[in-house]
Amino acid sequence: MKFAPASVANRRNSMRERQRRDRAATQLLRERYPQFASLRLDFGFSDTGPFTPAPQVTVLHPPAKTYFFFPCPYADCDGEFDLTEAVAKLAREKATTAEGEIACCGQRASDKVEKSPCHLKLEYTILAQPAA
Repeated sequence: MKFAPASVANRRNSMRERQRRDRAATQLLRERYPQFASLRLDFGFSDTGPFTPAPQVTVLHPPAKTYFFFPCPYADCDGEFDLTEAVAKLAREKATTAEGEIACCGQRASDKVEKSPCHLKLEYTILAQPAA
């Protein structure tokens, strides 16, 4: 029996379902990082293609889940960006700012059959507001 390759939509839906389960299982910000009153994550994107996603901002407050995986904004990509270690390092170093760049690890569907690596890069800044 020959299995058909999973479509991009199926892979992306599987990733989103896994992310929903994993997010539900994570601790709250106030539990995992009580030293932070809030975290602000600023995202900029760069790519070699003609269309680049718009910048994004996410702000987490104490009741937010500490889940730092973000899906690639390209609808035809099955990749994600993991900022878990960047936030953990920020907390370990007792810093209030972290910056970096991560390349998407996903695959994009160039047509119905063929996949190609995603070339999107995420430039991030994390700003931590210390708890009082």
